[in-house]
Amino acid sequence: MLTLAVRTNTVAAFLLPALALWVPSGYSYAAVLLLLGSVCFAPAWVRHKPDRATWVLAVLMVAMGCMWFLLTVDVGTSRWDKGLKWLLGAWCLLYVTACPPRPYAFLAGLPIGCVGMGVLALWQVWGLSMERALGYTNAIQWGNLALLLACLNAVSLAVFWRQHGALWRAGMGLAVMLSMAASLLSQSRGGWLALTAVCPLWLWLTWRLRPQVFGRVLAALGALVVALVLVLSLTPRFNERIALAAMEVSAYLDNGKTDTSLGLRLAQYRLVTELIPQKPILGWGAHGFLDEMQRRVDAGEFGPEMMRYPQIHNDFLDAWVKVGLGGVLLQAALFAWVLAMFWPSAARTGRHGEDTPLWRNALALRVMGTMMPVSYFMFGMSQPFFNHNSGIMCFVFYVAVLWAALQRIEREGERALA
Repeated sequence: MLTLAVRTNTVAAFLLPALALWVPSGYSYAAVLLLLGSVCFAPAWVRHKPDRATWVLAVLMVAMGCMWFLLTVDVGTSRWDKGLKWLLGAWCLLYVTACPPRPYAFLAGLPIGCVGMGVLALWQVWGLSMERALGYTNAIQWGNLALLLACLNAVSLAVFWRQHGALWRAGMGLAVMLSMAASLLSQSRGGWLALTAVCPLWLWLTWRLRPQVFGRVLAALGALVVALVLVLSLTPRFNERIALAAMEVSAYLDNGKTDTSLGLRLAQYRLVTELIPQKPILGWGAHGFLDEMQRRVDAGEFGPEMMRYPQIHNDFLDAWVKVGLGGVLLQAALFAWVLAMFWPSAARTGRHGEDTPLWRNALALRVMGTMMPVSYFMFGMSQPFFNHNSGIMCFVFYVAVLWAALQRIEREGERALA
């Protein structure tokens, strides 16, 4: 039964990035498969004792689910939707780490997901004449997650570069570019700020772990930045979006105009900077915040467009103003713990020798794992990323599958040394 569970989880690990967001609700198929497996194979895995890191991560996911029950203002069954995803994610984490998938599955699914998102974006913009590529979800979520997949696939390309020929390298490089194109065609501006954190992270890890190739990685990233700048400078729509951003900020600062994308965000930030100091520890509550915002809109302090969005366009500020300081600390703890779990220190990667198959697999998974909290932290600076199903599902299940695959490698390494 355990063997069947591992095979099922390997399929799920492949489908998770392969279907990505170019298939409607593509991120859900693997999650449903994991959930079904956790129930069907329960007799074979429930007695498995997770390690401390897995337990702590599961507890943090459960805490995030409880927080989202408080943050959600929806009524009926939808009120429980986001919180329940965190709770089920914690359950699936315990299951998938007990029956970990083969590492190649997730890595093999990445380029398929990248190509699918890129082709769909090109079709939507140039085939269907849509203004922005959005897949089957919000354009900002789509663009940010496309960029995340591109970065994850770039890690795989860099780590396994020497193990494959020119055709594989070209295919993987094309997949990265197509996924980046999907992000560009979404016209999402805030997500690209994530590169200001991801690229330095790559350089730091290269310098610490593979100093002999640091120069080549630096040159490659430099060439990528130059190429992106050239492409963006020659892209009318992107230039229009940058000009629009400057105009919206100027209109807000000069005239208090809040009926624009950035004007609304700046007005929200001003509102929470006034509200948080009044109730910094326990927050206003989700409904209390909306009531206070409505009162201020009625008083003419803010425009009526403020009421269109019950969420602040910043994950940390949204949690702080509604559930207090504990919400901020919980989300910070989640990101910090995931970063610490995956961090590819020399001691951790050195357990698998130098440039061995286990070493390469472990390094790829660890670097991808560290990118998840870093990217999500940056995404959440200008978008309520966890307020969307795609944001929750991709974080919870990507982290769970990456960690489980890494656990499999660690166990294989221990057996090899025994």
